[in-house]
Amino acid sequence: MIRIKGRGAVYGEFWHDEEPSGDPGVDIAMYRHRSAPIEGARTVQPILSLVHDLSIEADAILSQFDKDCRNLVRRADGKDALEMAFFSEPEPELERFRAFYDAFASEKGLQPCYWQWVVASCEARQLALTSASLNGEALVWHAYLLSGTTVQLEYSASCFRNKAKDYRSLVGRANRWLHWKDLLRFKEMGFGKYDFGGLFEDESTPECAGINHFKKEFGGRQERLYDCTLPVTGIGRIWLPLREAWQRAQAAMPGAGTASQPASG
Repeated sequence: MIRIKGRGAVYGEFWHDEEPSGDPGVDIAMYRHRSAPIEGARTVQPILSLVHDLSIEADAILSQFDKDCRNLVRRADGKDALEMAFFSEPEPELERFRAFYDAFASEKGLQPCYWQWVVASCEARQLALTSASLNGEALVWHAYLLSGTTVQLEYSASCFRNKAKDYRSLVGRANRWLHWKDLLRFKEMGFGKYDFGGLFEDESTPECAGINHFKKEFGGRQERLYDCTLPVTGIGRIWLPLREAWQRAQAAMPGAGTASQPASG
């Protein structure tokens, strides 16, 4: 469980069919990416995601990538001299990741990383970070949520805007290469499923369509999952409607975007 203390209540995140053990000590339970809705949940949000089965052979995973993606991964592996870093104990790297991701988010007009969540997931030992670098310069960072036998992409960042074409191409290869190396590492660690962190169901904007297209280059299968919210204490039952009303008001403001979105990069 990832425990986050909010302004009016304590939240507990339970991922991928994780169940509370005894009294979790939270006011609001947030069940994320479950295979089925929670009975009695106050809110249920369907999620479409893209997943890979890590129990199959590595060559079988790679064969699901489309031809162009495989070629870019192989070129990066053979010619680009990239270096991968994998942090299963990521606390010393959190600030470096934060600075890189927030610079990326600023370039793209996105919200900065949810720092309280990053710290809480690290404290719960449910966070892993990876990066791809060239000559000591980080090109790409990925952040993963670990839950049971599932690993899920939560953040992906690559800063190449306003760079030369060759540099942008290098970063694009590095991003695909890092996803491939991540898949292999998590497979070696015994994880059974790799979740790309959601797909946009509405592809009417170029940004959403582009993110979906990138993820679909890796193959895998689409899966319907659910986010459910359930108040479990009196404080939770009072606070949750207030929080939802505030979120609706924020969403109605001119220029407001979605509160959450699939990981991008």
